[in-house]
Amino acid sequence: MASLMGVASRQTQTATLPPGQFHCLLDELPLHLIPRRPAGSQSLQQGLPEQLFLNPDCTVLPPGQVPAELEARRHLLDGFSLQRTIAWVRDPTTGSLHPFWLGAQLEAVVLRLQTGEPAPASLRNEMRSLLAEAAILTPAGHAERRLVEWSEIVRPHAQVFREKGYVPLSNLIHPFNLAALRRYYRHAIRQGTIRLGDYQSSRRYVAHNESVARFFHHQIANAVSAIAGEPVKPSYVYLASYLSGAELKKHTDREQCEFSVTLCLDFSPEPDLATSWPIRLDTPEGAVTVYQALGDGLVYRGTRVPHSRDVLGAGHTSTSIFFHYVPADFSGSLE
Repeated sequence: MASLMGVASRQTQTATLPPGQFHCLLDELPLHLIPRRPAGSQSLQQGLPEQLFLNPDCTVLPPGQVPAELEARRHLLDGFSLQRTIAWVRDPTTGSLHPFWLGAQLEAVVLRLQTGEPAPASLRNEMRSLLAEAAILTPAGHAERRLVEWSEIVRPHAQVFREKGYVPLSNLIHPFNLAALRRYYRHAIRQGTIRLGDYQSSRRYVAHNESVARFFHHQIANAVSAIAGEPVKPSYVYLASYLSGAELKKHTDREQCEFSVTLCLDFSPEPDLATSWPIRLDTPEGAVTVYQALGDGLVYRGTRVPHSRDVLGAGHTSTSIFFHYVPADFSGSLE
C-alpha cells in the first residue's frame, strides 16, 4: 500500500485542516492506520486495467457543497471539515456514500477527467492506483460487477443471519475512511471531547450519536437491510473505546437494537490480522467466539443474542462502533 502512494507521504496539507474535524485527504492518507489486508486478498493494485474512467457514481463538489440528499440532513456532517473539494463516491449496490477529500494535486487531476473518456496515459501510476482504490477511477462495467459481487455476498450472509441470528460482514466502510476514523477518534480521546465511563464500564471512553459515527450509521443502513431481509432504519450509534482491564458482561440489548453491527475500528497494539479480544455470543447451538480484524463488522440480533467480552489484557486498547437499527415500521423512541 505505502509503495503505491508516494503522493501520500508528507502530511503538509493535512496540517492545515482542523484536527478535531473528520477528513480523509487522499493526497496525504495516514498510511499506518489503513487496516492490513490478509495475504492473497484482492486489490486493484494487483493488475490495474489498462483503461480506467471517471466513475459516473462519483460527484466532485467544491468546498461547502454536499450531495443533494444530505442538504436536509446537514447535522450528519457537523463533525466534517468541509473546507476542501470532496469526491463523494456512491456504491452502486447499497447507495452508500464514501467521501474523499482532494488536496491541490489530486483535485487538479480529477477535475480534468471527463465522463466516458479514459484517464490519460500520462497519469502517474501511484495516482492512478490511489484513485482506483477510492473508486474515483473505475474500469468499464464496474457497477455491473459490483452488483454481481454484492448479490453473491448477500445471499449466503442473509441466510446465515436468518438461521443463526448473527453473521460477520466486512467492507462496510472503505479502508481509507476507516483510517481517517481511527485518527479522528484517537484525537478526540486525547483532547478529552469523549467522556470516560458509562453504566456498563468505567474503563471505556464513550460517545452517543456522535455526528461522524452517525453519518456512517446512515450510510450502511441499506447493507444491514439486505442482510436482515427487511427494511431497517437507524436508531442510535455508540462509540466505545476500551482500556485494559475493561470487561463487557453478558447481556442483551434494548428494543432500539433489534439489528446491530459491532464494527472493530481500532486496536492497540496493531494486530497483524484479527485482534486478540473476541466477542462471545450465546446461541441455541452453544457459545460462539468471533474474532474480528480491523474494519470487520458483526451483524447480530442485539435483543435476542446474549453477547459479552472477557477482560481486555494489560497494555491493550480496543475501539468499536455499535450501529443499532430497528425495523422500518418501529414507532418507539430511537434513543
